[in-house]
Amino acid sequence: MEKLQILIIDDDPALRKTLSDILTANGYETVTARDGTEGLALLNRYSVNLALIDLGLPDIPGIDLLERIKAGSPLTEAIVLTGNATLDSAIEATNRGAFSYLVKPYEPERLLLHIRRAFDKQRAEENIASHNIELERINAELETINEVSLAISREIEMEGLLTEVLRTLTEMEIFRFERKGAAFLVEGDKLHLVCHIGLSATQLEFCKELHIGECLCGLAAATGELMISGNSLEDARFTMQIPGMSPHGHVILPLKSFNRIIGVISLDTQPDAPVSEQVCKLLTTIGNQIAVAVNNARLYEETKTLSLQDPLTNLPNRRSLQVQMEKCIKTAKRYGEKFSLIILDIDHFKQYNDRYGHPAGDRLLVRLAGILEKELRSSDHVFRYGGEEFLAILPRTELEMACDVAERLRKSVESGAGVTISLGVSSFRDITRESEDLINTADAALYQAKKQGRNRVVANKEV
Repeated sequence: MEKLQILIIDDDPALRKTLSDILTANGYETVTARDGTEGLALLNRYSVNLALIDLGLPDIPGIDLLERIKAGSPLTEAIVLTGNATLDSAIEATNRGAFSYLVKPYEPERLLLHIRRAFDKQRAEENIASHNIELERINAELETINEVSLAISREIEMEGLLTEVLRTLTEMEIFRFERKGAAFLVEGDKLHLVCHIGLSATQLEFCKELHIGECLCGLAAATGELMISGNSLEDARFTMQIPGMSPHGHVILPLKSFNRIIGVISLDTQPDAPVSEQVCKLLTTIGNQIAVAVNNARLYEETKTLSLQDPLTNLPNRRSLQVQMEKCIKTAKRYGEKFSLIILDIDHFKQYNDRYGHPAGDRLLVRLAGILEKELRSSDHVFRYGGEEFLAILPRTELEMACDVAERLRKSVESGAGVTISLGVSSFRDITRESEDLINTADAALYQAKKQGRNRVVANKEV
């Protein structure tokens, strides 16, 4: 059997050699390039099955190189490697055709798993392309599936992604599914319902959470095998018998990533509808592609959470504040509701750091964040605004009430943290146009509180 060939494009010679040695030891042939220009030249000389692309190349941005490789060699799979992961680069890499995305440093075993998955996908596509005349209709459908898969890859939010998957699968003529299905993700020892199409309120109540091993969906999650049931009312494995349910068949597709089941997709069929071996193989391939997309969505959600959260206090950060402020202003303008802001910071925080050290200063910030979360309502929003400054949004709160809240916070911090704080308060009015206007007025009040001697609350009534 001809060895699979991998092109390594990285400007680090030591990393190129290490990767080449690892891949050669695992039965692959490798060629290496120090930059994008050399990599494109090697693609014209060799039959490359897979390209490993470093995003930080000296001559051509890795993202642009990825796009050029996919445009010139659509069958060549690509795995993007980077030492500087960002939310934008993760989304951009998948949008431009990368099979997967790895952050340096990575474990060799994880890289090898990604490579094997890429080749599994490549072989599956090659097998599909080589089917005989009997499967010409299927190949036409697969071309449509491929186009829809590209659209799905651009849907990065988890619920939106899985909803799009359900819609796509239930509309494909080749599968002949009913317009009814559900997508579950594994959470511990349970399956959690993420989205559905066509389920009744009763079905949703029964299916919103299942144990691994329970009913057909739970069995698919436990075994990792495609489950087919001709008539669920006569199938002993189907234990979720819902009153008034009509006879129907089931196809349960497990979503497997790195030999781990991360979820299942349940799809309804007509009773005793045949499911061919070719369709089963095709669904398994699609399941692998969906699992890759689900992992990308999880990466996005994790990165998004990190980008909106202060790593020290775990409070939402300034970027998250802008999003919430716009929501509050829109609600206030639409429904005539008031809301108020409190900006506060620690008095003489620099002296505190100088005396006790920055680690003690960090611990104080964490303690202060805990006091604010405890004292404020669950409907309020508190953010780390920057440095030793914090900002709280109080929905449906007039200025006078917000001042009372600020005074309570001042006393709680003084007794609970052993330091004093100064606070500025402002409230939304109809003439407030931008979020910056409201923040600036609260900030001006905070400045006055400090100017008047600190450890006090000042309200800015001229908003």
